[in-house]
Amino acid sequence: MNRLNITEYKNAPGEYQMFFGKVSLGKGYYIANFDERFYHLVGVKGYTSFPELIHPEDVDAFTEAVEKLEEGPQHLILRLICYNDKYRYFYVTLAYNGKKMDDFSSIDLEVSEIMTVSHKFVEYNGLVEKYREFMSLFSGCFMEYEYETDVLKLYEYVNRQNKNVYQETLENTLVKVEKDEKLSQEQKAEFHILYEALKKGRNHTKIAMDAMTFNGRKDGVRYEITLSMIFNNDVRDRVIGLANVISEQKPEKSYYLSDVAFDPGTGLLNKRAINEYAIEKIRSRTEGLYLVIIDVDDFKKINDNFGHMYGDTVLSKVSEILKGVVKTRGRIGRFGGDEFMVVLEGIDSETTLRRILTTIGKNIAWAFSDVEGLNVTTSIGVSKYPEDGVTYEELFQLADKSVYIAKAKGKNRYIIYDEKKHGDFVREDSNRVNIGFKAIASDDKKNEVVSDLMLQLYREGTDALIPVMEQMQNYFDVDGITIYAGENLERTFTSGKYVNPMASCAFVKDPVYQKFFDEQGFFEMSKYVLLENKAPQALELYDKQETKQYIQIEMVKDGEVASVVSFDFFNRAPKLGTTDRGLIRIVGRMMAEVAAKG
Repeated sequence: MNRLNITEYKNAPGEYQMFFGKVSLGKGYYIANFDERFYHLVGVKGYTSFPELIHPEDVDAFTEAVEKLEEGPQHLILRLICYNDKYRYFYVTLAYNGKKMDDFSSIDLEVSEIMTVSHKFVEYNGLVEKYREFMSLFSGCFMEYEYETDVLKLYEYVNRQNKNVYQETLENTLVKVEKDEKLSQEQKAEFHILYEALKKGRNHTKIAMDAMTFNGRKDGVRYEITLSMIFNNDVRDRVIGLANVISEQKPEKSYYLSDVAFDPGTGLLNKRAINEYAIEKIRSRTEGLYLVIIDVDDFKKINDNFGHMYGDTVLSKVSEILKGVVKTRGRIGRFGGDEFMVVLEGIDSETTLRRILTTIGKNIAWAFSDVEGLNVTTSIGVSKYPEDGVTYEELFQLADKSVYIAKAKGKNRYIIYDEKKHGDFVREDSNRVNIGFKAIASDDKKNEVVSDLMLQLYREGTDALIPVMEQMQNYFDVDGITIYAGENLERTFTSGKYVNPMASCAFVKDPVYQKFFDEQGFFEMSKYVLLENKAPQALELYDKQETKQYIQIEMVKDGEVASVVSFDFFNRAPKLGTTDRGLIRIVGRMMAEVAAKG
């Protein structure tokens, strides 16, 4: 038998990579599930039966091992074809995983390149994850000074990710400190102590100094810095240190870092927290940034058929899978009900992105594959910064509408927004009904959404108004929503792209106009002739704004109109059913109450 030299490809430039992956096989030995590392190795070849990846001369060995699985796990060496159409040697462990589908006992495979030691890979990977978690628990900063480069770094760990606080050569830092007129002589003297300790390699030294010394950090915050030396081959390599906050005034934390930023059901960030995190990453121009919205398909049917407690179990498992796949490449939040948002960062290519999305979809489906009558799939929409937008609102809208496209195409898939492919769908003048909007946003779904929005308004008050307005636009096909409040009913909150937007709707207070509203403060303007005859001032303003029809809800307080919520439709007549109007009335009323309270 002609065997290739297993050490040959190890030494070939660019060919050798350490690899350890997992695969699960279904009936016919098709690859039912795999982790991201295996997908990275075989690429699209992973969508086939496992024997097709095996070298023809090794297939018999695989078959013999499967036949012996009743005796226990089997171990063998196989040649597998990889993404580059080349065979490589792998150490393969086979074992039954306990799942049985269509009278076939599913098999788990652990596949490791024989030039690596798999247990070491797992051990070291686990250590890295563990210590990143430890570092994330520390409220201060980490310091590092490298002798070879003279670079001084100060950084934090947030969500197991390195967040740079300060980076500059020690010599340049010294110059900046000396020239900084905002620093006192005492502060400069403290930095000199640190400078000398770093230069001379003083081990286990403790130094107290103000945080503002570094790059204008907040005044009033003091660090106690503890230093320790690291040697490499008996030569000074670097100094590492912990900068612990010892002052009463600690650096102000973002909401998403607070103890109340988590969804109690899943342990993920809550909606406000993940929104804030996404906005912060966009403002900091984070590279490789993607906004991913994930919706569990037909989740109401899961609740109806298996009960709400099992539905919660499904959401919990989906959350665990998302955390397991995303790891340190971003943060995950529960956006409400069965919807999740993932902020991915540092993604080097669309290939990597697709690998992550494929792994998410496969792992979620596989997790419930042995439950009879249950099929858990997801529809995923993705947008990229800055190619698709430079604001959170732009990116969210494109990702959210990409979810609609995924559902309209049959669900159980991801859609990465592409202007050429999907531009017609997301443009303001496009008709979403044409691709099945009513089918994908059912009355049941709208009822679920409205319940979540009402709860959000109750909990968060005015902070929730803009996110709620954006959601209402998406689910009820509204072109723009504006809230007017205050003594003169001035334009206070807006969602949508208006032309010549009204600065105020004070005309609503006119006794003639007030007769348009019913006893619950609801008015739907569908005929211009009504305004022509009784409210010409309002007609002129709406003409300039290019609003053809609108729905208004007012809030009267102490006999005066305190706020007005207007759902506007530009140059078209809306296609709203009785349910839509009722739900708009409910949420609009709550929005008006929140706006009136200020």
